[in-house]
Amino acid sequence: MLRAICLITLLGLLSGPVFAIVVAGSDPNSSSVVATYNNSTFDGINLSGVVTITDSKAVCSGSLLADGLSILTAGHCVTSAYGSPIATGITVSFMGDHGFVQETVSNVQVDPGYNGDSDLGNDLAILTLSQPAPSFAVGYSLFTSSLIPSTPVVLAGYGYGGTGTNGANSGTYPFGTLRVGTNEYEENGHEFSNWSSQLLIGQFYDFSTSSTNALGVAHPYSSSDEVDTSFGDSGGPTFYAGKIIGVHVLGICEGISVCDAPPSEGSANNSYFGEMWADTSVAGNLRFIEDAEVPEPGSCSLVLLGLAAAGFLGRRTGRRPS
Repeated sequence: MLRAICLITLLGLLSGPVFAIVVAGSDPNSSSVVATYNNSTFDGINLSGVVTITDSKAVCSGSLLADGLSILTAGHCVTSAYGSPIATGITVSFMGDHGFVQETVSNVQVDPGYNGDSDLGNDLAILTLSQPAPSFAVGYSLFTSSLIPSTPVVLAGYGYGGTGTNGANSGTYPFGTLRVGTNEYEENGHEFSNWSSQLLIGQFYDFSTSSTNALGVAHPYSSSDEVDTSFGDSGGPTFYAGKIIGVHVLGICEGISVCDAPPSEGSANNSYFGEMWADTSVAGNLRFIEDAEVPEPGSCSLVLLGLAAAGFLGRRTGRRPS
């Protein structure tokens, strides 16, 4: 299908308006987590490892990985427009029971295939913390198998809130509140618009307005806790079976400079009903993520022991007579 597509990355520019998880109900906080973060769960998922990320370019979201030192986020959150990493001034914040706990970043690794285009399916980065994450924060594993489309997933992020009828509202629901809800992937990027198959596409459907079924799926998802992503949610996680399956990277609507209606119920790419969202697949970029993570101490010890043994054997070999 030939589409006229309007894309926008979901980061929040510090120099201008920013915006977050937008819920289908009338109250953007109806599916939000707003207190007792250390013990807060949604669909059985402990959300203490979902973080905010701020730097000289943007405000974004991210998630702590199982090594306790690595933060998975979107590449465009920590790079220039052409994919060059921002090396300093990045802060990661974990929400504890008494407010945010800030951590600094010692290293930034961006997927080597990312060049500034989020629709290529490799818009990812790994941030290494300068010290281990707070003890209350949960580190997440990765979902590495294929997911059947039209299976509910859980989306989380710290961006602006709003509703599908009115779009995101940064004045009323600003960046910094963790909101969470459900939706589902409907197809991959190649099926959608000849993009990378490592891009996972979902839509924001209003059950009372059939035209908002932008992808024309047979049984469009609609739930009381259905959500879309918006500015500030970039880099935030999508969970399946308690593991990270995708990373938020794009908001999508049909149109060039504004969103056509239908399917969009609004005239801007601002998370209205009838618009779409996209994640970068974790399984499709597994090698980069695993290579960028900090090895477990036991693994490091084994590697060092192996290198030492190799050196010792090399020295012994060197002493053999010819």
